[in-house]
Amino acid sequence: MCVGIPMTVRAVRGVMAECEAERSEGQPACRELVDITLVPDARPGDELLVFLGLARSRLDAEEASRIRAALGALAALAGPGPDAARVQDVVARGFADLCDAPPRLPPHLEAALAAGLEEA
Repeated sequence: MCVGIPMTVRAVRGVMAECEAERSEGQPACRELVDITLVPDARPGDELLVFLGLARSRLDAEEASRIRAALGALAALAGPGPDAARVQDVVARGFADLCDAPPRLPPHLEAALAAGLEEA
């Protein structure tokens, strides 16, 4: 599984950008040189979604914050044996945008369902 990490552009050098990813509390930020070929107009201060050293898209601040919260929740749940109340709290904070939303189909399946298809 490949996980995209939100990173902030600090400096641009041609098709590469020095980016920084927030880490969990108390740890220094992670700096990485990222290929911005797919996001050529990236500028310092921009938030990018980075997979394996390649920026795939620009993020707005709200989306970057949601992704960071979800990644933080996953890290917290991966720690040593959290109790049930802590798990519920971590999930509610880290995935608030999903907990309160009705289930959604991907757009291609939604279109198939709207067209009356029983199989996609």
